[in-house]
Amino acid sequence: MRYPAQPMSGTSQRLILRNTVLLVGAQAIIAPLALMVNAFAARILGPANFGKIYLATTFSSLAILFVEWGQSSTLTAMVSRDRSRAGELLGSGLAARACMVPVVVVVLYLLCLLGGYERGFVGIVLLILLTTVLGSVSGSCQDVIRGFERTDFAAVTTIAWQLLAAAVLVPTLFISGRLTAFLIAQAACAAVAVLVLLRLLPVMGVPRPTVRWQTSKALYATGTTFLLFNLVLALQPNLDAVFLSKLASAASIGWQAAARRLTGLLIVPASALTAALYPTLCRLFEEDRAAYFSTAVSALRMTTIVAVPLSLGCVFYPQLPMELFGQREYGAATTNFQILAVFILLVYVTMPLSTALLAANRQRAWAAAQFGCVIVSAVFDPMLIRWFESHAGNGALGVCVTTVGSEILMVAAAIHLMPGRIFDRSVLRTLGAVVLGGIAMGFTARLLSGMNGWVAAPLSFGAYVACLWITGQLRPAQLALLVSLLRNKGAPAAAAAVKPP
Repeated sequence: MRYPAQPMSGTSQRLILRNTVLLVGAQAIIAPLALMVNAFAARILGPANFGKIYLATTFSSLAILFVEWGQSSTLTAMVSRDRSRAGELLGSGLAARACMVPVVVVVLYLLCLLGGYERGFVGIVLLILLTTVLGSVSGSCQDVIRGFERTDFAAVTTIAWQLLAAAVLVPTLFISGRLTAFLIAQAACAAVAVLVLLRLLPVMGVPRPTVRWQTSKALYATGTTFLLFNLVLALQPNLDAVFLSKLASAASIGWQAAARRLTGLLIVPASALTAALYPTLCRLFEEDRAAYFSTAVSALRMTTIVAVPLSLGCVFYPQLPMELFGQREYGAATTNFQILAVFILLVYVTMPLSTALLAANRQRAWAAAQFGCVIVSAVFDPMLIRWFESHAGNGALGVCVTTVGSEILMVAAAIHLMPGRIFDRSVLRTLGAVVLGGIAMGFTARLLSGMNGWVAAPLSFGAYVACLWITGQLRPAQLALLVSLLRNKGAPAAAAAVKPP
């Protein structure tokens, strides 16, 4: 059925925009810190050890899915619909996760040994899994708060976590220079974060966590679909990691790790938007289908505007972030970064659409579409990794190519699965404006190619912004709303919208 696009209600618009501004603002503060820590770790540990962190993190990210069992999405959705049960849902969810941890640890350990990985690397995997489990506990607290459609708490705790990590990890690297010490310090920071979050939950109005096994069973039942969906999502990067570990050089894996770290930072704005968007879309899908759809369209327009300059910046100025990692050891990763620029552009399209599909309970169809990415990696990774390793000395470029190809499939699938026409006139106008802005940015980058990149990049971005202003995509009313939200003038409306019934 097609739902006509209607203007989003003022309350929903201000709520989502304020939540997004808070999350993006927090990420804007912590992104330089995260980049500094990662770049410092990459320099001290070297490409080989940095690549091991990348592989172990990828494997742990798959394992933690069985611990969480889809609760990351179900907790938020269930709390958003009945906030009085927040404490019961949190406690029951944590109890369910605690039961799964020993099983997952043993299975992951055995799989690594059966996969032929050395015991030293298996130890790295288990240390990172410990940090991931602790992060899962913190994440469950954040998921509950997201159910209240509040992101100020998430923004503050995210900043605090990154400050703690920087204060502990950088000195640890500087003093010891050892991978094991770095991973232990990282786990210690995650443990401190868990303790602080649990103490702060009552301040946010979350009732004392209680355990009801009937609720745990309900979380398992409702989370199974999300688990299957998340498993399909995680299969591709894990296939990529396995093929890289077997077919590519240690240096290639380190270069890919650096490129993916940078890519992850650039995707943060889209992640912030979708985090703010999901609970609202869950509510609107039940209450107002037309508002649900128009909200998804508005989110797509916002992410498209942000995606183009980020993607083009990766193409024209890939050397700038690599200077932080060290050109001598990580200079080859600039090519990885340039290829992944296309992935960044595409993922800014799929993220809001994916969130809308999940809120519309289309997890199974979306997971089935995502499985196509797994097939792409399984078929093309071995061939492309070997070819690029042989011809370019960087087998990870093959993974970059398959990643882009997979995301193209996902964009097409998301558009097809949306419960209505997504490319209405407003989206088409935005697309036209960003294309013109992209051309202006590219032309400016070429014109200033002889200038220092740190100066030329902001000027090129300025050309993009100017083009959007001229075409009316950056209207004074929108900017005024952003300013008012940043000054918390939109807080009363947001507070009214999230007040428990």
